[in-house]
Amino acid sequence: MATIRKRGNSYQIRIYCGTDIYGKKIINSMTWKPDNKMTPRQIEKELNKIAIQFEEKVKNGIVTKIDNKIKLHEFCDIYLEMQKKALSPTTFNYYNSVIENYIKPALGHIKLTEVTPMHLQKFIYALSEKNISSTSIKTYYIVVQSLFGFACKMNYLEYNPSTTTKLNFPKTAPSHTDILDEKSVKKLLECLENEPIMWKTLIHLALCTGCRRGELAALQWDDISWEKHQINICKSLYYVKGEKNIKLPKSNTSNRIIAVPDYIMKMLKQYKKEQSEIKLYSEKEWNKHNMIFTDKKGDYILVNAISKWFTHFLKRNNLPHIKFHALRHTSATLLLINGTNIKTVSSRLGHSNLSITNRYVHALVDADIAAAETLEQKLNFKKVVQKWDKKA
Repeated sequence: MATIRKRGNSYQIRIYCGTDIYGKKIINSMTWKPDNKMTPRQIEKELNKIAIQFEEKVKNGIVTKIDNKIKLHEFCDIYLEMQKKALSPTTFNYYNSVIENYIKPALGHIKLTEVTPMHLQKFIYALSEKNISSTSIKTYYIVVQSLFGFACKMNYLEYNPSTTTKLNFPKTAPSHTDILDEKSVKKLLECLENEPIMWKTLIHLALCTGCRRGELAALQWDDISWEKHQINICKSLYYVKGEKNIKLPKSNTSNRIIAVPDYIMKMLKQYKKEQSEIKLYSEKEWNKHNMIFTDKKGDYILVNAISKWFTHFLKRNNLPHIKFHALRHTSATLLLINGTNIKTVSSRLGHSNLSITNRYVHALVDADIAAAETLEQKLNFKKVVQKWDKKA
C-alpha cells in the first residue's frame, strides 16, 4: 500500500517492494506537486488517484527501482538460477560454462548498470586475442545478449548495452559443409554391410531421416508407426555432468513425423527381433526404457559414443573422415538433387525456417560450378574455343 507524506509544497508517494539481495528495503517513490489554484479537497482527491495509479504501475513492473549496487557477477548467479528451468540441460550447462569461464572473469567486477558497449567491445577483442575462433566468439556473445536481455525484462536495467549494432566482431571464415555424393554414400553403405545390425540400422536411419545424433539416440520403439511407415521425432537425448536423460526437442519445428522407405521398416523389424533375443537372455533391467539404440548394458546410448564409433568405422574402412552430422547434410542434399522441394526437406530436418535449409541449396550451386570446371578440364574446352576463334 502506498504511503504519502507532504514535503514543502509537494507530496512524496512511496511504495514498499520488499528487500534486495543485501537485505535493504526497496522503495519506489515519486513526487507530485499540485497546482497553486487547487483547493485542499481537490488536492486530496487528485493525490489519492495518482497514488493508486502509481502503485498499480509498480505492481505491474512498469515502474521499478533499479539496484545500482549489484555487480555483474552477482546478477549472473541470479540469471542462472532463474533460467535453470527455462533452458534445456545441455543449453544451461553451456551457458553456465561461458559465464563462469569468460563473462565473469572479464566483466564480473563491473556494476551491472555501468556496463557499456565499450566494455563489451573490449570483451570481444580479449576473446579474439586468446585465439578463440570467430564462430565461438559470436556464440559466446549470444549468452551475453541473453544475460542483458533478461536484466532488462526483470527491470534491473533500463538500457540494454548488448543490443548495439556498432560492435565489431572478428571476420568469420567461410564455413565448409561436408556432404557425401552418391558415389561416396554407396561406398559407405557397402562397408556398412559387415557391421553389427544396430550400427547398420542407425546409419541408414541417419541418412534416410536426416536426424541429429541426440534425436536418434532418444528414439524408442513406440515412436515407430509400423503401418504408416513413419517415425515420430519428438525428443532428444542429453548427457550433462554424468547425467543422461531424454529432453524435449531443440525447437517446436524439431517435433515432427518423418516417412521412411520400406527397406528401413524391414531393417528395423529384423533389428528389433535380434534385440528382443538379446534382452531375453539379459538382466531384467536391460533396455528398461524401450530404446531402439542402446549401449552394451542396455542403457541410453551417448551421442559421443555414436560419433566415436562412426570415426573408427571410417578409419577401419579407409574412408575419408567426416563428422557424423555430415550424414544429416547428405540426406538433405540428396533429396534436393533428386527434386524434393525445399519446404519438404526443411520440414523433414525440423528447421525453424527455410533460410537454414538454403545452405544446402548454396552447396548444390558450388558443386554445380565445380562440375562445370571439371568438364572444362576433361573436355579441354579452352583449346577447342581457341580453334574456333582461329577459324572465325
